[in-house]
Amino acid sequence: MQDHLAEPKGNDVCTTLICATLAASLTAVGYFLLAWTEEKSVNERERLQLIEMTNSFVSVFSQNRGEGAPVPATFRRLGIEHFSNADQNDSARQNTSVRMPGRPGFELGTFEQDPRLATIIEDFVANPTAPPVHEYGFEGNRLIGRTVLPSIANNDSCVNCHNEALQTDTFQIGDVMGAYVVERDLTANLIADIKYSGLWFLSSFLILWLLASRERNHNMNVLRLEARVHIEKMKREAEAKEKFLLSHDSLTGLPNRKVFSDYLSDALDSDRKELLNAALIDLDDFKSVNDTMGHAAGDALLIEVALRLNTCLEKETGIVARLGGDEFAIIWETDSYSSEPDAFAQRILNEMAKPMEFEKWVVTPKCSIGIATWANIQSNTPSDLLKSADAALYVAKGHGKNTYQLFDRAIDDSIVRQNKIAARLPVSIREGDLRIVMQPKVLLHDGSFMGFETLSRWRLNGEDISPDEFVAVAENTGAVRDLDLRVLREAASFSTKLEEETGLDVPVAINLSANTFRSGSLLEDIQDVLWETGLRPDRLTLEVTETAAMANWKHVQDVLGELREMGVRSALDDFGTGYSSLAYLLRMKFDEIKIDREFVRDIEPNNDNHKLLQRIAELAESLDLELIIEGLETAQQVELVQGGAHRIGQGYYFSKPLELDDASAYLHDIVSQQTGNARSVR
Repeated sequence: MQDHLAEPKGNDVCTTLICATLAASLTAVGYFLLAWTEEKSVNERERLQLIEMTNSFVSVFSQNRGEGAPVPATFRRLGIEHFSNADQNDSARQNTSVRMPGRPGFELGTFEQDPRLATIIEDFVANPTAPPVHEYGFEGNRLIGRTVLPSIANNDSCVNCHNEALQTDTFQIGDVMGAYVVERDLTANLIADIKYSGLWFLSSFLILWLLASRERNHNMNVLRLEARVHIEKMKREAEAKEKFLLSHDSLTGLPNRKVFSDYLSDALDSDRKELLNAALIDLDDFKSVNDTMGHAAGDALLIEVALRLNTCLEKETGIVARLGGDEFAIIWETDSYSSEPDAFAQRILNEMAKPMEFEKWVVTPKCSIGIATWANIQSNTPSDLLKSADAALYVAKGHGKNTYQLFDRAIDDSIVRQNKIAARLPVSIREGDLRIVMQPKVLLHDGSFMGFETLSRWRLNGEDISPDEFVAVAENTGAVRDLDLRVLREAASFSTKLEEETGLDVPVAINLSANTFRSGSLLEDIQDVLWETGLRPDRLTLEVTETAAMANWKHVQDVLGELREMGVRSALDDFGTGYSSLAYLLRMKFDEIKIDREFVRDIEPNNDNHKLLQRIAELAESLDLELIIEGLETAQQVELVQGGAHRIGQGYYFSKPLELDDASAYLHDIVSQQTGNARSVR
C-alpha cells in the first residue's frame, strides 16, 4: 500500500490538469467578458459624444448663421469631419466613420444603401424619442460597432433650409430628418482583448496549477501518513487476530486446546495444584442436530453451550475451552462447596437443561461429563489428568448420557485393563491367537441343521476375555476391521472344508461392526475372501446390528446391495433392542431378521413377550423374511416360539458354541444319522 501511494496516480494528475484548465478558462472568459463589455461601453459613449458635439456645434451655427453662410446640413458635415478627427489617435481616426443619411425619400445628397438601416431611420420617424441603436457584427473580416441616432429638426433654420432644398413644406420643428450613423472598426480591440484574455488564461493556469500541485502534494503527504497509520493499524489488527485465532476457537471464541494445555501445565506448576479439577464435556446427539436442523443450528448450539459453560465458571478460578467438534473442557480449582466436582457438574447439567430457540426449532442441549481431580490420580503429567477425565466421560456415556461420572480407582483399573487388551489385541489377530467357535442354527419344526453363527473367542494370559469387552476395544482402537475379516476368512475356510468332507450345505453367518462398514474396501475384501477360500456367496450371511445400520445406513445399504447381487445374504441382528425402525427392513431388504434373546428370556404363555414375539414373527413371515430366534435354552421356550414352518432357532437348548473340532464332529454325526436313517428306510 505504501508503494501504491508513493507517487500520484496518473488519473489524479490528469484530474488536476483538467480542473486547473477549466478554472483558468473560466477566469479568462470572465476577464474577456468584462474587458469586452467595458470596450463596448466606452465605444458607445464616444460615438454618442461625437454626435452630441456635432449637434451642439450645428445648433450654435444655425442660430448665428449670417447671410451667405453655408446651410446647416453643410455645416453639420463639416462639424462631423472636425469632431471625428479631433481628440482621436491615428488608429481611431482610421477606424471611425460618421455619416448622416437623410430620411428615406427626403434625402439631401446622402442616401442610406443598407435597407436595414433605412428601416431603423423610418422607425425613428415614427418614434422620435426612441433610444439610440447600438449594434455589433462582423462585416467581411471586420468587427463593426455601430451607433444609430435620429437627427431631429430643432430650429427654424434647419427646417427652412431642408424645405427650400426639397421645395416642399415637409419638415417642421421636432421632425426626424435623418439619422447619425457612427461606425467603428473594433477588430483590433477584439484581438487585443482576446490576447489579454489568453495571457490571463496562461497566468491563471500557472497560478492554479501551482496551487493545485501544492494542495495535491499536501494531500498526498496526508494520504501517505494516513496510509502508514492505516497499515500499522491493519498490521496490529491482523497480528491480534492471528494471535487470537492461534489461541482461540473461531466459532465460539473460547480458548483452544493449546491454550488449555498451557494453562493446565502452568496450574500444575503452582502450589494449588491439589485443588485442580478437569472436566471433559461432550454434547449428546449433536450429530442428529446437524443432520435434522442443519449445520447453522449446530453452530448456534455450540456458541450457546460455550456461553453457558462460561456462565458456570464465572465465580470460579479456571478456564473453559473448546477442544474440537462438540467436545469442551474445563479446568477449575476447588475452593468452596459450590466448586466441588459433584456440585459443579450438576450446575453444568442444570444450565444445559434450559431450552434454546433457533429459527423454528427448540433445542434442549444435553451433555455427558467426565471429571477427574488431581488429588485422585497417581501421576505427574498433565495429560494423565485429561486421560482420567476422558475415561470418566466414557463411563458416563455408557450410563445413558446426560449425566456425569467422577474418576475413581475402578475406572483406573478398567483403563489399565483396556490398555493391556488394546496393546495385545492387534498382535493376537495377526498371529491367529483369537479362535472362532460355531453355534448351530436349526429349523424349529423338525430340528434340521440350517448353518452356523460364527463367534470369536480370545484367551489372554490364561484368562478368557469376553467378546463384548475385546470387540469394544477393537472398535475404539481401529482393529475391528482386521478382527472381522480374520473371523470371516476362518469361517469361510471351515465351511468350505466341511462341505467337501460331508457333502452337506454349511452356511455360516458373520457379525460385522459398524466401523468395518466404514472401510472403503469392504466389498473388495469380502470378494477376496470368497475367492481365496472358495466359499459360495450364498453360503455367507452378514449380520448387521440395528445400531450399525443406523450409524451409516446409506453406506451399509449400498454395500449390502452389491453383495446381494453376488448372492451374499444379510441379516438384521438383535432386532427389537435398538431403534427397531421398520424403515430399515424396507430400505435395506434383509434376507433374515434375528430376534434378540431378551424377548425369549422371560417368555411365558400369552404374556407380553410371547405376544410381541408372535407379532414380530408374523411381520417377518409376511415380508418373506427368515426369522431366527436366539437365546432358546428350554423346551418350553422352543414350544412357545414355534409357528411357521421356516422359523429357525439358536441357543443352548440345541447346542452351545462349539470349538471347530466339535462343530466338525457335530456335522459328521448329522451325516451318520442321515446315513443310518437311509439304511433303516431300506
